[in-house]
Amino acid sequence: MNKSMLIALGAASMLLPQNVQAADWMSGGDIMKELVGRELSFRGRLSGQIIYRKSGEMRMISSKGRRVYGKWRINEENGSLCSRIIQRRERKEICYRTRHDGFGYRTDQGYKLMPLGF
Repeated sequence: MNKSMLIALGAASMLLPQNVQAADWMSGGDIMKELVGRELSFRGRLSGQIIYRKSGEMRMISSKGRRVYGKWRINEENGSLCSRIIQRRERKEICYRTRHDGFGYRTDQGYKLMPLGF
């Protein structure tokens, strides 16, 4: 990359708000405010729709139409969202951190979350 391009990128980055950076992981409080109670689409290794209800329950519908139910919680220690899918046998809890990514969110497991309607 040439020197003038680096200078232009540096100048453009100075225009961005310094208190919000896309790579910062969301806190548990931010997750509660921005993700809980909203229907979201997810895309990654699997895709579909998910909602984390305020009651601590979650519902996921895969792109193939399979409905899966579970429970979720916030791990305050590291600000991650943890979920456990309920089926015949309880599955292991999965925790992931989330950050802002454009109009949606990105998890540390590579999933893109978008509010429905985008």
